[in-house]
Amino acid sequence: MTSTRTLIAFNTATASENKIHDDSVASRFGFTGGLVPGVDVFAYLAHMPMATWGKDWLSGGQMRARFFKPVYDGDATTVTADADGDGLKLACSARGLVCAEGAAGLRGAAPQPLLPAAGLPVLETRPRASMESLWVGATLGTLREVYTREAGLQHIAAVRDEPSLYDDGRIANAAWLLRRANYVLADNVLLGPWIHVESSIDMHGLLTDGEELEVRAVVADNVDTKGHLMVTLAVQMLAGKRQIMTCQHLAIYEPRQVREARDKTPLAQPGARDRL
Repeated sequence: MTSTRTLIAFNTATASENKIHDDSVASRFGFTGGLVPGVDVFAYLAHMPMATWGKDWLSGGQMRARFFKPVYDGDATTVTADADGDGLKLACSARGLVCAEGAAGLRGAAPQPLLPAAGLPVLETRPRASMESLWVGATLGTLREVYTREAGLQHIAAVRDEPSLYDDGRIANAAWLLRRANYVLADNVLLGPWIHVESSIDMHGLLTDGEELEVRAVVADNVDTKGHLMVTLAVQMLAGKRQIMTCQHLAIYEPRQVREARDKTPLAQPGARDRL
C-alpha cells in the first residue's frame, strides 16, 4: 500500500552562508536555482514515518535518506511511502524526477558510547574545510542550544509539516535535530558552496520545549570522490545525560567545480550567522 503526500517546496536557506542555496551561485554549478536544503527534503520524507508511528518512531526509530537531484523553491513535490516488511520505503519527487530516496523503521540501533566533547573555534578564525582540518578521527567543537516550542513551530511551518504530530511544537522534529549536524560542520570549518548528500539517523528519545541540546561530532571519513571532497560525520545529540539522536551525515564539502575555480572565486567570508 502506498501513502502519498504533496506539498510546495520552500527554500529556507536563501540567506545561508552556504551559497549553494543562492540562485546565482547554484547556477554556476549547473542548477536552475538555489537548492532546497537536503535537511528540509529529509523533513518532507520524515513526515511519513512520523505520521505512521508517531512518538514511538521519534523516540526509538530510524531513517536514512540519500539525495540525488535538486528540489527547488516552488516545486510541486510528491512524497511517497510504501510498506516494506516492517518498515517504509520512501521517495521524494519533483519535476517528474525522483530527487531523494530512503527508508524508515520503527526500531533503530541502540545508543552508542558517548563521543568526546570539545570547544568550538572562534567563528572568524575557522580553518578552511580541507583534508587537513577534517582529518579522520578529528573531534569537532560541541554545539549547545536550547530547544523552544517557538523555534519548533517555525521549523514545522518552514518544512510544511503538521504541528499536531509534535504536540504543537513542544517536541522537536527529527529534521530540526538533523539541521544541527549541518551546523556543527559549518561552525567548525569555513565552507564555500557545499552539498548535503545523505543522512542516516537513529532516534533514542524526545527533545522537549526548554531542554538544552548538546551536539557532538567526530569525522568518520574524508575522501576524494570523482574530484569532490566528501566528509562523513558521526554525530551524537544529547539532552543532559540522555541520548536523543545519533547519525551519520555525509556532505560534499568542496565540489569539484569549487576546487577548479578556487583561485578565481573567493570563498564565502566568515562572520555570517544565517544558517540553513
